[in-house]
Amino acid sequence: MRKALLLLFLIMMVPCLTVQAHTPNVMMSILKEEGPAPEDVLETAGFVEGDGIKFKVGDTTNNTSMRISIDLDKNGLFNDSVDFVSSWMVYDCEYDGNGTLLDENCSESVVFYFNGSNGSGIYDYQLEKMVNGSHTNFWINTIFVGIDDHSEDGLPSIGDCFGAGCEEEVESTSDSVDEGYEKYIPLLMVISAIGLIGVTISLINEQKEDLGSVKHTDQNESKKMVGESNKEYHESGKIVNITIQDSVIMGNLSLNEEE
Repeated sequence: MRKALLLLFLIMMVPCLTVQAHTPNVMMSILKEEGPAPEDVLETAGFVEGDGIKFKVGDTTNNTSMRISIDLDKNGLFNDSVDFVSSWMVYDCEYDGNGTLLDENCSESVVFYFNGSNGSGIYDYQLEKMVNGSHTNFWINTIFVGIDDHSEDGLPSIGDCFGAGCEEEVESTSDSVDEGYEKYIPLLMVISAIGLIGVTISLINEQKEDLGSVKHTDQNESKKMVGESNKEYHESGKIVNITIQDSVIMGNLSLNEEE
């Protein structure tokens, strides 16, 4: 029974080991006087879907504010209704003695995560600079967002065709598949926890049964020893009937006159 429960528990743990959730990374982009640094997020940066970029103002010029826009629909335009457009940010907001922001509309940075429908792909983003309420500069750069792939490099997956005679693989986005796996992770963790509790209870019950078996065996041995002590000895007219009970010798003793 114990082996069966352990096997069941290991089987339930397999999906938890194979499904890996991506921990989002956040890349820093400093918005300097001469533009963003880095300018472009290249493919070699290892930036993948699920990750985010934190844009922080680094321009200390007086009365300067900056804004970030990301062309999410990739139509070459930066539209407030469909694209991401941040609020105007400054280098240094004002805080009170407790570190509380005095103006709730003031911001020094913004973070945007590339996930869901805004996953892998190449996006244009725009940095606008305004001094004393007038636009002075703007920069347009690109962000490369890679596919979040946890498979091992160089190894074909089950069902893949490789070698001569195979057609070229048609790439397709797998955002919905990844999201489907991620939503089952909490359920798998709960099932695994229940399996672990079941194994623990089984081990406890089995230990109790072993202790009960040992106790029963000891009682049988004690009864056997007591039974062997109740004997009648018949030797040359001598009858000895002795019973040992609770360390007290009880019985009838009959001897010949010669003894």
